[in-house]
Amino acid sequence: MLHNLVGNQAAVYNKSPIALDDNSEPEPDIAVVRIDPFDYATHHPTPSEVYLIIEVADSSLTFDREIKAKAYGRSGIADYWVLNVGDRQLHVFREPAENGYQSEVILAETASISPIEFPAFNIEIQAMLPPLVSN
Repeated sequence: MLHNLVGNQAAVYNKSPIALDDNSEPEPDIAVVRIDPFDYATHHPTPSEVYLIIEVADSSLTFDREIKAKAYGRSGIADYWVLNVGDRQLHVFREPAENGYQSEVILAETASISPIEFPAFNIEIQAMLPPLVSN
């Protein structure tokens, strides 16, 4: 879905490292990054090259909301989303600061959102979630 939305305006990586600093190279579930002519052959994307990070959380919700949010916020990642599969919600972290993020908004699956760097794109949260299984 993100590949189709961003087209040739950004690159979308799945479980590929980003370089937060010399000691931290997490592998987010999804990273939308600035296009690099060498496809990041010489370095991993750095915070200034990252438009959006998305973590998909089921059992990792607390870790993604606390530990990862603090690391991403401290590094200046402006737009960090945690897709809470169990509760069918999206946690949106913005306004990075030294101790994490100053803003966390929780959106229901019926809501939609636009990435900071791509305000014209409207993404329905339900479209990011797996379909409901009926009994």
